[in-house]
Amino acid sequence: MMWRTFPIQTPNLYLRPFTIADASKAYENWMSDDDVTEFLTWDTHRSPDESEKVIGNWIAEYELGTMEWCIVLKRKEEPIGSIAAVQDFPEKRYCELGYCIGKEYWGKGYMTEAVKAVTGYIFRNTDYSWVQARCDEENYGSRRCLEKSGYKNTATFHLPNERMGGEIRTYHMMRIDRKDIRT
Repeated sequence: MMWRTFPIQTPNLYLRPFTIADASKAYENWMSDDDVTEFLTWDTHRSPDESEKVIGNWIAEYELGTMEWCIVLKRKEEPIGSIAAVQDFPEKRYCELGYCIGKEYWGKGYMTEAVKAVTGYIFRNTDYSWVQARCDEENYGSRRCLEKSGYKNTATFHLPNERMGGEIRTYHMMRIDRKDIRT
């Protein structure tokens, strides 16, 4: 199935497709920060060129049909994070969210606002039965964000984390069902 990334507005945020002009602020605000990327599946970017290349790839994927939003804080009018359907399983009628936000914006409710908005968008624009997200057990902020967004823990499992030298990590699979949300 082919999905599109249409803009979404919330009280504090503007979620929109990335442009290549976002690369320098993305690098500055979150992609170059080891604290932000600690629990992510990708390594901290070491140069603005690396962020530009990744964002260029995301932009190219819009033509193929993808859901990848740049999170813009309205009052600053600059990118502060990203949120996407990082894994898409239309044949099984669900997708998995991935997201990150600059450390300066942690604990302010912005990511919860983005997760709620994107979850609603997915349920309004797809026939998916559920949306899920996983988080490392030690990533308390991410788990709390999902809980505040209506997601429930459906599984706890252990997997090696290749970014952490193969260390076995505990993860929580969080999920929200279509029937549990008002779109």
